[in-house]
Amino acid sequence: MSLTILSAKDRWYSGNLKGIENLNFEFSLKGLDDDVWENRVVSFIELRFLEYDIRMVKDYLPKLVVEVHIIDSKIEKVSSFLVIFSIYDFSIPESIYYESIANGTISKKVMTSKIFSHEIMGKTSSNNLYRDVEKAINKEISFFIDQWYRDNPFKQF
Repeated sequence: MSLTILSAKDRWYSGNLKGIENLNFEFSLKGLDDDVWENRVVSFIELRFLEYDIRMVKDYLPKLVVEVHIIDSKIEKVSSFLVIFSIYDFSIPESIYYESIANGTISKKVMTSKIFSHEIMGKTSSNNLYRDVEKAINKEISFFIDQWYRDNPFKQF
């Protein structure tokens, strides 16, 4: 039997959030049809980011995409959820970047890439589903803000 452990020196998204002060915001809820709760969660997310002076704007990128997937089982004892926070921004392939530096030109081959992503998957009872999903969203916001401060240390002052 063989066991392989992979580890990275740094997080892959370390440094990617530098300079981000405004975000385009998109919320996606799958598996539940509750507009009132969805609006409440969207307002909560926007207010939490506003606490740290990160504003939600209508610009194209960078874009915060919050996906919430819920399987609410009224029959079984366990319901499941998945909360994903992702940030998308412009980027260029590494090979084109180095080629443009060597040629002294600016590349026009810009693409959209995921520069940050983190997710929480959980199980709970149907009675506690809303509360536990809200807790997971709050944890994701805190995780994002922690990384954002690491990439923008002067924003703490």
